Amino acid sequence: MRASNIVQDLIKQDKLTTNRPLTFRPGQIISGKVLKLFPNQIAEVQVGSQKVIAQLEVGLSVNDRHFFQVQSIDGQVQLKVLESPGLNGKQPSVENLLKQLNLPVTKENISLLQFFLREQLPITKETIHMAAEWLKSSDSFQEGLEGIRLLLTKQLPFTKDVFHSLTTVLKNEPMSLLLENLLTKFKGENPTESSNKLTALLTEMTMTEKEKMSNVALMKLVKDWLSSTDQQKSKSAFHFLQNTGFISSHANEESMVQQALQKWSKAAMVQTKNSSGLNIIPELVENNRTGSREGLILTLTKLQTILKNDVNGSLESKALSEIQKILSDIRGSNIAPPLSGRDMTTIAKAIFQVLAQESDRMEIPARTAEWKQVLPILNQSEQSLSKLANMLFMNQESLSKNQSNDEHILIEQMKNDIKIAGMQWGNSQAVKDQIKHLIQSIGLSYEHELLNVLKNPEGDAVNKAETLKPLLMQLLSEESSPAIKDAAEKLLFKITGFQVLSQEVGPLQQYIFQVPLSLWEMKSDLTMQWSGRKTENGKIDPNFCRVLFYLNLSQLKETIVDLQVQNRVMNLSIFNERADIRMLAAPFIAQLKENLTKINYQLLSIVFEKPKDEKVNTLKAAISARSAMSHVNGVDFRI
Repeated sequence: MRASNIVQDLIKQDKLTTNRPLTFRPGQIISGKVLKLFPNQIAEVQVGSQKVIAQLEVGLSVNDRHFFQVQSIDGQVQLKVLESPGLNGKQPSVENLLKQLNLPVTKENISLLQFFLREQLPITKETIHMAAEWLKSSDSFQEGLEGIRLLLTKQLPFTKDVFHSLTTVLKNEPMSLLLENLLTKFKGENPTESSNKLTALLTEMTMTEKEKMSNVALMKLVKDWLSSTDQQKSKSAFHFLQNTGFISSHANEESMVQQALQKWSKAAMVQTKNSSGLNIIPELVENNRTGSREGLILTLTKLQTILKNDVNGSLESKALSEIQKILSDIRGSNIAPPLSGRDMTTIAKAIFQVLAQESDRMEIPARTAEWKQVLPILNQSEQSLSKLANMLFMNQESLSKNQSNDEHILIEQMKNDIKIAGMQWGNSQAVKDQIKHLIQSIGLSYEHELLNVLKNPEGDAVNKAETLKPLLMQLLSEESSPAIKDAAEKLLFKITGFQVLSQEVGPLQQYIFQVPLSLWEMKSDLTMQWSGRKTENGKIDPNFCRVLFYLNLSQLKETIVDLQVQNRVMNLSIFNERADIRMLAAPFIAQLKENLTKINYQLLSIVFEKPKDEKVNTLKAAISARSAMSHVNGVDFRI
């Protein structure tokens, strides 16, 4: 079906509308035909399919075609003839007009000017010069022309950045591929603060659902091993990590804890969060490395205070008593720094307990984000991850009988965690929250949220800056390799392109976006268009609206869903190549109607269509033409 071009068809809808009224600006160049002459050099001139009464600078003949330049629009349009009429009243030479505009007569420039004339776009010397320059750096001349048309017809800022944003959207490169491309470019480069943040965010966005679930489970194992106040649970988690291959069966737990402490120490130095646990780790590692007795005493005293002031009382008293004993031995010179591996392990686990308590106050996925610092010490081979994933989705009876009861309990706890963190397709509220989270993480609503932060300085401004768009802007302001800059620019232009196409026109809104979506072991892109009237609170009216939805699925392949709502009555059209799509959907239609009734919607009809290859373009044109909002140029969707 080649539905991957759906984005292009959505943003070209204005081509299907009736001709817009002509608007003139001083300096604008138009092509026109003289229809009638009146006294005082007044004439009726046809421009495209419309007619205008204008004051001419010189007398002309009826039926002659000319290039005119608008001199003034005060009171009456005044036109200046730029070119003598062509032979037999035909269009004057485009080549001569290019010379008057001081542009070289090249094949590309001729095509550009002819495109402006054919599309009835407003021609000025400045716009033609800028457009010709931009097309030189465009990967595709035709996509470049379409980008220029969109700039002018949608009345967007006529700037190079907006042009590149539109042409990036028109290329139809999936967002997921652009994300993966930038992530790949970071490998082997010297890391910076912004590249580290981007790497973490891009990794999360490009993971499959299976990888995400395995990652959440792995984080729980690491957390149980390093921070559990239950020593038996900590040992079980460590042995589980060994049995699944993440830690060597010959590894010493004390040495692994030391490695984890070192990783946390490096991460804590670049963290901006005011975390008591994070602040202590670099002090502990540095003071122990240098053998600073006074430094160790100070650090352990701080840790002792944190443990004593544990407001929840959840930290084990044994950890506090062990820290107090080590501190007392250092003060009494019974032990001298650097501390033994056993003592450092005891101290490290107490600190990790503090970190675990702090992260428990956060929401998923934030509560697992910091624990990812420990991942590099693990052997994250494909075999280990696959083994863990298989265990998570086996029945309890299918699990190996060689596993202990504690390990069975760990697996059940991990299963519960991934249910909460995963995409819950059966829960509409959860799906909405996940998509909203993706939109915010990408930064498609960044400017709107930033404006709210400026209005409310007490808001969480830091989190708003940790989204993809501002991080890309920060990266591009730094010194980076050309490959990284190119990949980052393409991704930033892609995001901005969808933003500039989503505008607000009067009471009407139209919002187009694309986000990466993981479907178990498959990666895809979700593309949606929302159209409707704007309510008083700035949202799209749910009573009268239209939603176009596109997704490429592993079994159903490319699928377009067209949902139209009139007074809360729904008509649903589903476009798919499969001949059995109606039969596959039949068992779910009754449940769909029932669930829609619960939220006060009535499903009037469902139509399934299987387009033929030769009718692909007709199909897409029909989808666009059927839009009640096809004459609207764009919207600002309030997230």
